Amino acid sequence: MKPTVILTAALLCILSPISFAKPLKVFILAGQSNMEGHAAISTFDYIGKDPLTAPLLKEMRNPDGTPRVCDKVWMSYLTGPYDGSANGEGLGKLTAGFGARGDQPTKGGGNIGPEFTFGIYMEKELKEPILIIKTAWGGRSLNTEFRSPSAGQYKLPKLIQDEWDKHPQGAHGIPKLEERKKWQDDKDAASGVFYRMMVEHVKMVLADPKRVCPAYDPKQGYELAGFVWLQGFNDLVDGTTYPNGDYSEYSRLLAHFIRDVRKDLSAPKMPFVIGVLGVDGERNVNFRQAMAAPAAMPEFKGNVLAVDTAPFWDTVIEAAQPKQGEYNEIVGTARTLKADGTLDTERKWDKFWKPIGKPLPEERNWHFVTVDATETKDKLEKYDGRRFRDITLPAGMENWYMPDFDDSKWTAGKAPIGKGVWKHSGITLEKFPSTWGKGEFLLMRTTFEVDHLDYDSYRIAILARQGFHVYLNGQKIHTYIWWQDKPQYGSIVLGNEQIKHLKKGKNVLAVYANDQYSPESPEHYAALDAWVEGITKVDQKKLDLALEEVLSPKDREALKGASNGGYHYFGSAKIFAQMGKAFAEANLKMMK
Repeated sequence: MKPTVILTAALLCILSPISFAKPLKVFILAGQSNMEGHAAISTFDYIGKDPLTAPLLKEMRNPDGTPRVCDKVWMSYLTGPYDGSANGEGLGKLTAGFGARGDQPTKGGGNIGPEFTFGIYMEKELKEPILIIKTAWGGRSLNTEFRSPSAGQYKLPKLIQDEWDKHPQGAHGIPKLEERKKWQDDKDAASGVFYRMMVEHVKMVLADPKRVCPAYDPKQGYELAGFVWLQGFNDLVDGTTYPNGDYSEYSRLLAHFIRDVRKDLSAPKMPFVIGVLGVDGERNVNFRQAMAAPAAMPEFKGNVLAVDTAPFWDTVIEAAQPKQGEYNEIVGTARTLKADGTLDTERKWDKFWKPIGKPLPEERNWHFVTVDATETKDKLEKYDGRRFRDITLPAGMENWYMPDFDDSKWTAGKAPIGKGVWKHSGITLEKFPSTWGKGEFLLMRTTFEVDHLDYDSYRIAILARQGFHVYLNGQKIHTYIWWQDKPQYGSIVLGNEQIKHLKKGKNVLAVYANDQYSPESPEHYAALDAWVEGITKVDQKKLDLALEEVLSPKDREALKGASNGGYHYFGSAKIFAQMGKAFAEANLKMMK
């Protein structure tokens, strides 16, 4: 080559630098509630307690302790309620908060799933812009909602079909013969709904990647570089689809899912990571083997890998959680009842809390009245578990809970005030000091005299079958809107905003509640009683020390790493962080 040509070529290289840009790497994460991710940010510290996982925590946090924000990783996260009726898309740079979001799918929450460390380690290894598209909904199965097109119509296993055929009139869990067509129609209607939502969202994002990822270069395009599947709990517990622990159908369905995802996204060799469900650790062997099985199929060799998440299960948290349950039961119960419904005075945990004021709760007179809903807007057409509600009260009773309200014409008597027979948990309540009456709603008031307020903490002790409002000196201090079949006195610890309404001298305590009601059942039963208790700082220390026999300091430390139940991997960031990293490593292995 002549010198002038060499010089010209050199100048062109300087003036027109070679572009080293690459297609945008796109990763898809999908599944049910564990892919959503229920690990609270508050459990991050626990990761640093273990020398094996402490390095993970350094990757997840900034020097000031705040969650890291990935500069080169962008998220599009589609989630919503179980039925998908209010789906929303969360967008932004990857950081903590792209986990479970409850009823606010577009807003960052306080949780992470595997996406956080997956993106962190992908960014660390690839050193280039990354787009993660995540779709996840709780309570969705592969056999129905995530069922992919080539899997065919849902059919009952022969073993279950034979059992159904033996019971044409139906039985427990078996529909009647005339109901079975509707059952199948409902199953068909639900089949594949969330698979389609997932695929449609991915296609929508990829139609305009720059909307989510500003670093996207349309000239370079994008590359579907991996798919991570973390799901399985609803299939694990589905004995109808998988009778006698035979999960071979799950293997078949997952193989179809992999094929269909690749086909529908035009990515025939896209790396696919199976996050093998590790709930309960090394248990559930049959299901875990079935879930991992597609990775061993010849057609998927080299581009499908199964990552077992069981090794990340935390046995220390697992051992502590039942103790936490026992502890919560103790501190959440102010007073227990014996089998005959009378107060149990022998329970050792009760001696530390003292009733506030005179006379003692069992000696107090209550004034009470019952009313029914009379206005159409307040009535219920059918039973509803969340049926506790406010109703329009009779004229003149609007301020019934105020201290100066005249309740002299109401019925007077001792509490508990009850009706019917409340029989549950080996306890029977039927001999009540005062009878509730015919009305569905009960309003009750009492007074007590307080001579000192020398306690460190205060709580309400309350016996109630359904929801309730509690008022102290005309101020509402607590509302409970659910129901419970627990014939014990619950413990509701009061905060400063509630305690400020307690005073020396005369106090008025008022409670509003309803009985158990169902149009389908003539059985009505309920009971209501309440008082305020206090505990001194000295007695609180004694109680805490006594409770260490139930929940030790070591157990408490372990439980700082948990924020949820076992089927969500305890809501432990330590577990989810390890999973995300393992998924990234498996995906990278297939990309090389």
